Amino acid sequence: MRVYQDAVTGFTVRQYTEGPERNAKLYFTSENFSTNDQYFFFNKQQLPGKDDGGTYRCEWATGEMTRVTDYDYSGFALDRERNVAYACRNGTEVWEISLDTCERVKRGNLPAGGRVTGHLTAANTGRIACSYHLANKIYALVTLDAGQEEAQVVYRSDYRLGHAQICPTDENLIFYIHETEGDAFQRTWMCDVQEGYVRPYYVEHPNEWITHEVWAADGAEMALMKLDPPGFVDGTKGELHTGNIIIGDKDGRHFDVAVSSTQLLHPCLSRDRKWLCADRISYLGVDIQEGVVLVERATGKTKLIATTGSCKTGADHQHPSFNRKGDMILFSNPDSEGNAQVCTIDLKQVLANW
Repeated sequence: MRVYQDAVTGFTVRQYTEGPERNAKLYFTSENFSTNDQYFFFNKQQLPGKDDGGTYRCEWATGEMTRVTDYDYSGFALDRERNVAYACRNGTEVWEISLDTCERVKRGNLPAGGRVTGHLTAANTGRIACSYHLANKIYALVTLDAGQEEAQVVYRSDYRLGHAQICPTDENLIFYIHETEGDAFQRTWMCDVQEGYVRPYYVEHPNEWITHEVWAADGAEMALMKLDPPGFVDGTKGELHTGNIIIGDKDGRHFDVAVSSTQLLHPCLSRDRKWLCADRISYLGVDIQEGVVLVERATGKTKLIATTGSCKTGADHQHPSFNRKGDMILFSNPDSEGNAQVCTIDLKQVLANW
């Protein structure tokens, strides 16, 4: 573990990993910390000739690391309330993993021959859900309830489905997207499992660009990014782009702009919903100093709190997210080669100078 002072912001940052491989925090749509905030989790890239890749647990205070799963596992994500994680073994077996002991218990099976197109998610009832690519190449939403051995396909689509996130407090609602790896005519969707229908969540108008959505921990709201690039219709011109973090209610009937700032991309809500964080990234032909910003939701005040290197790939994005208490942010800091390395910043020092 290396402790350093950010040359631009002056705040103290802890860096826990170094290359040459990528060491990336879990995606911002998953919890990243154990329920007591003692541990956080990250994914280590497996380089050719090595057998040390997989998901690791790291103790925040000491930097001590434990390998939790190897490369046979995918879709690793933490439960919102219980001190467990979920992952797929060999593509289709769903396992529950204790964050304290790292012991594993098999929960059931996803449809044979397919693969998850993101990470697993769980509601407070224990229902697990994910977006899935079936063996017949059709995309689907899949659920696995407590006590079930075989998962159920609850929706099928010709579209490439991704970013599926079951509502943390309503097992009947599954948010998902039409994945284009860029803009989409209508990206965001909500599936009503019981009624068996889907509907747009944020209804897009021509030339809107919606991206990177995440549930609040209590399932009452979602945060998402609405990009506003200049020259959107005719192509960008190398100018700064506005990232608008918008907040929508659970039903997608009301949306407010929480903050607008340059080059924001991935938003995340603190568990009390009073704070937002996001990464500031070079994209759409614009190169800037990349980093992490903190936003006070009540006032819209935005502050750059950490600077980072530039990302080599999307997997190396900063993807900042809060710990459970909301007084720390975990983020990936790309190194000189553009590979993500895991860092934390204690927000108590930031708020003391807010």
